[in-house]
Amino acid sequence: MKKSFLCLVAVLVLCLTVGLTSCNKKDKTIYVCASELPHADILENAVAPILKEKGYTLKVTVLDWTIQNDSVANKDYDANYFQHVPYLETYTGTVKLFAAAKVHYEPLGIYKGSSTGALSEGKTFAICNDESNAIRALELLKANGVIDTVPANNDKLTFTGSSWTSENGVTVTLIAEELLVASMTDYDFVCLPCNTALTGNVSASLQVAKEVDADLVAAKANVLAARVDDYKNDEVYKTKIDVLTDALLSKEVSDYVNQKWGGAITCDSSSQIDLR
Repeated sequence: MKKSFLCLVAVLVLCLTVGLTSCNKKDKTIYVCASELPHADILENAVAPILKEKGYTLKVTVLDWTIQNDSVANKDYDANYFQHVPYLETYTGTVKLFAAAKVHYEPLGIYKGSSTGALSEGKTFAICNDESNAIRALELLKANGVIDTVPANNDKLTFTGSSWTSENGVTVTLIAEELLVASMTDYDFVCLPCNTALTGNVSASLQVAKEVDADLVAAKANVLAARVDDYKNDEVYKTKIDVLTDALLSKEVSDYVNQKWGGAITCDSSSQIDLR
């Protein structure tokens, strides 16, 4: 009887130990959804090694940006990495998300299309038809002396149709983002969002100008987003997000980004900002 009781206790202890070990192993895995470039690349090649040294495993899934906030809110993932704060603030899901840190900024750039001359000689420009990126492109053109005024007011374009011609004879055409790279040779110059240039394998040697405004970098750096309530009330979840955030804010990450993409992406003290 005593022997049977001791065996039962041993089995229970073993089961409990296996269960705790399994639980601890699970708690050491961090699940993040992200856009492919540069986000998932940064996570897999720069962040994962840092987390591994701290005893954590990072699992990264590339998802369409339109479902990433819902995926984190529904607890399919611990966090996401694809957006900036202004976009995150538009999220209206019932589960509140917050930005744990700003990490990198993707500057919009002006690239040569069919032109072989100087930017000042360009007469036709293609820009993204997304209103936010279109205004950024127009402001970049103005900053570089291509146009004198930006046809926008209160974050809205003030012209209708697919094109606009400035007083100095420069024509700007709105093109769907997924068609911009393929349309490059149809225009003197093309304004490309950073991610579009990366995924389209556009050579950095074709870039003639890019956004450099420090306030813009700080305001629209891409962030790590996580769940507010779980961060406040779940110690295991909070620890995961903190470990992940610390890694994204590290010098190792900024060095990796700068070595791989050079000036195409901004990742330094101007963009790496702790928001916890």
